[in-house]
Amino acid sequence: MASNIIKSAKAHYSKKPVFITPPSFKNLIDDEVEEEIYSGPSIEEIEKEITDKKNSAGEELRQLRKEAEEEAKRIIELAEVGAFQRIKDGNEKYKAELENARRQSEDIIKDARSRAEEIIKEAEARKNDIQQAAHKEGFDKGFEEAYEKGHEELDRIKGRLEKILGETINKRNEIIESSEKQLINISIAVAKKVVKAITESDQAVILRNVTEALRKVKGRAQVTIRVNINDLELTTRHKDDFYRMLDNIENVNVLEDPNIEQGGCIIETDFGDIDARIATQMNEIETAIKNIQPIKGF
Repeated sequence: MASNIIKSAKAHYSKKPVFITPPSFKNLIDDEVEEEIYSGPSIEEIEKEITDKKNSAGEELRQLRKEAEEEAKRIIELAEVGAFQRIKDGNEKYKAELENARRQSEDIIKDARSRAEEIIKEAEARKNDIQQAAHKEGFDKGFEEAYEKGHEELDRIKGRLEKILGETINKRNEIIESSEKQLINISIAVAKKVVKAITESDQAVILRNVTEALRKVKGRAQVTIRVNINDLELTTRHKDDFYRMLDNIENVNVLEDPNIEQGGCIIETDFGDIDARIATQMNEIETAIKNIQPIKGF
């Protein structure tokens, strides 16, 4: 059996060089760990998606504002068509119409605000995705640029949305205020036309008007009733009825007055005049309507 130990007696000197083959070692690393490669969307694609979101948000808000204006126009048209009925139904129904317009406009604004908040949340979530993707790739410079650009774009979108919402709210208030003024003017105009038509077609209006005015006469007095020429004959025929109506009237005279419109009258007494002209009564009604407290606080 050969020995692995070299003894000095067996060793000898040689002038020829001796080459020793180095041992080979098995590669202990079988597989190299491959660097993970990011396969998500690029920065340009993310920026394009943010731009698309911004354009979509602007288009939705423009559509909402258009719908609000169309709805307000429809409400005004309905108010014009039903103005006469509103006068008959009274002030409560008139207020209800304005309140309904307010609620509809408020719903539109709330919906616009809700949609804007959703868009902002999506943009913020996308910003976080950009941050995570950039960090994963290890591109510090690209991450910082993408983060700053996305943050600036988000701030710009927020500012634009706030401006659009503010303009929409101001437009809503203008629509409500304009609707209220138009309803008042329409109500007054219709009332005047209705009263004019009634006084021209119903001759008994002058008799009721004179009777109501005579009830305000105080003390014993000489009474002069001034009426339109078209009401002179009818009023004169009922002079005795007026005389008997109140015991404190000493005498009744009926005179025509071209300055008094048909259906109205002026009662002159020793103690002052009673103005029962149609125009005077309409002015009082108009003042009362215009003094109605407008709807505020929305």
